[in-house]
Amino acid sequence: MSLEEWNIHIFNAINSLAGKNPYLDAFMVFSAQYIVFIVPIVILYLWFSKRGDKNYSLFLLISVILAAIVSMSISAVYYHPRPFAMGLGTTLIHHPPDSSFPSDHTTVMFAFSLPFLFFKKYKSGTAFVILSSLVGYARVFCGVHFPLDIIGGFLVALLVTFILYAVREAVFRYTSKIVGWWNRRFEG
Repeated sequence: MSLEEWNIHIFNAINSLAGKNPYLDAFMVFSAQYIVFIVPIVILYLWFSKRGDKNYSLFLLISVILAAIVSMSISAVYYHPRPFAMGLGTTLIHHPPDSSFPSDHTTVMFAFSLPFLFFKKYKSGTAFVILSSLVGYARVFCGVHFPLDIIGGFLVALLVTFILYAVREAVFRYTSKIVGWWNRRFEG
């Protein structure tokens, strides 16, 4: 079995559940489209909360932005059709037929989630990684991505997080300047 055949086979196994239960469909559509909004909410919470950490908030923002840029760049140079563009499966979400690889939603979710684990914030990190995995699964369930799109998004996020974590001291020197400016200007 080739990699593409495996990709389609796993897609069909997951997506075959779509359209059978309206409650499950609604949950998966919500997961595929709206869980990603937890990213800006948590980043803003970490920035504005008294218990928050502005430097860490900016680290997460940088991770998400860089991973999204890498993901979109890959999509721009490598086109892989979405399942519905190939006439496969049940599609629960309207989506343009642009490149499916890698999944931007999954990339953003994991680029947000993985730093929590890298920085040993295991409870939050585990919860966010579970949500990220749910988003990826739901994107396949809803017929807009293949499993390899999700794996690709995870790998992009992992690579970006690994690189940023490796240079975290330089990142935090930069973010500390922004935080210092903010504190002098607005909280001062």
